[in-house]
Amino acid sequence: MKNRTTAQWQPLVDLPHLLDSLPLLIEELGFHFYAFAFISPTRCEKPTPYPCPPSNYPDHWFKHYNLHSYAAFDPVPIHCQTSSFPLPWNAATFNNTPEIWTEARAHGLNHGWVQPIHHEQARSHLSVIRPHVSVTPQEFYQKAAQVMWLGELLHRASSDYFADHKDDHRPGAPA
Repeated sequence: MKNRTTAQWQPLVDLPHLLDSLPLLIEELGFHFYAFAFISPTRCEKPTPYPCPPSNYPDHWFKHYNLHSYAAFDPVPIHCQTSSFPLPWNAATFNNTPEIWTEARAHGLNHGWVQPIHHEQARSHLSVIRPHVSVTPQEFYQKAAQVMWLGELLHRASSDYFADHKDDHRPGAPA
């Protein structure tokens, strides 16, 4: 990711501005696809996942994912519920769910990782994925802190945004 001054980062503490900048930030990290999900039990009367759609996963992947109810057994959200450790996006992660792995790869979601974030009652995760070139251990160690930092920034901006817009149902909705 490009080095920026504090003044350049300042506008990005606001969720709408951060979401607008997210495609460029992800590209600077060397990835093509991204997805961010923010989950907070205080948003609703029951814990409800809120995948703000800051995501550029292919629409046909989302349709396929929902059609086959993958959310019920997808190892990514299951891992992210209880762990703050990064989860590699690779065959080993999907060992018990090979159909998800096969279909994800068919949609270009091949290489990357998922960074969970946990704070107080809320949690979130940021996925960074690309279609080509696997992530080497060296690249992971070079970029992990930046992905974690970006995930933290998204998480905090989401927490602040939803605290200020309790009645809204999506980022950018009229107040």
